[in-house]
Amino acid sequence: MMQFGISTACFFGTEYVEDAIEKIGRQGCKTIEVFLNTFSEYEEEYIREIRRRIDAYGMKVCSVHPHGVQYEPQLFSPYSRSTRDAEAIYRRVLRAAQLLGASNYILHGGLFFKPALKNTVNFARIGPIVSHMADVAKEYGIRLAYENVHWCWFQRPDFATEIQKYVESDNLYFNFDIKQAAQSGFPPMSYLAPMGNRLVSIHVCDYIANPPYWNPCMPFRGQMDFAALRSYLQDTGFAGSMVMEVYSGNYRDEEELFATYRQMVDFFTAPADISQSSL
Repeated sequence: MMQFGISTACFFGTEYVEDAIEKIGRQGCKTIEVFLNTFSEYEEEYIREIRRRIDAYGMKVCSVHPHGVQYEPQLFSPYSRSTRDAEAIYRRVLRAAQLLGASNYILHGGLFFKPALKNTVNFARIGPIVSHMADVAKEYGIRLAYENVHWCWFQRPDFATEIQKYVESDNLYFNFDIKQAAQSGFPPMSYLAPMGNRLVSIHVCDYIANPPYWNPCMPFRGQMDFAALRSYLQDTGFAGSMVMEVYSGNYRDEEELFATYRQMVDFFTAPADISQSSL
């Protein structure tokens, strides 16, 4: 059975994580993704405090989504000292996820630091590193869910197919992000088949295409074919988490944010023959 939740990232830049948790909890949401933004938020004292708030509302944490650019690219560095430091931070975040009772760690992975005519990924080199990361996450009881992100290595749909050829760990999974798929310039639905039964989480957003830009917007306000997504998920028996993750500038006020969350839940629990325009 699918779980439905909201990410604290919806309040990024407007509320601290602990305050976002309070707002989400007061709305009766029972599943939450915790977006950790900075190093002080990886500390156990802080994590135990937000766990207390989460428990007070009877919520469950489906995933922890760190601000990975702070250390994830360094996990792939050829400079071993940098790699060791990055792994120490990675383990702190995994410990935080463990303390929060999260199922998934959302990974951005490596990114393209410099523009090029054609960005390429050396799968033979990064595959064993991702495999090690997945095994480390497993030590903490956490699934490593690699997310498609338009400015990172996982920007093309076939990345999911290729990386699996070089990863020996059985703990590599995927997170599908709709807005990031659109911003990569590929049809969002094309990312799903390569992820296959390793898809465990979805970031729900929408987009309006105005090439060369694909502007994110609230779900059901743009061009995403949510009816096709619902049919695919029902046909494949998806039982992961669907997390609404939008930017704070995408909605007018909190009333719209939470009304859209409820619309998302209603839509994805409805029979597949109901159109998104009828809700």
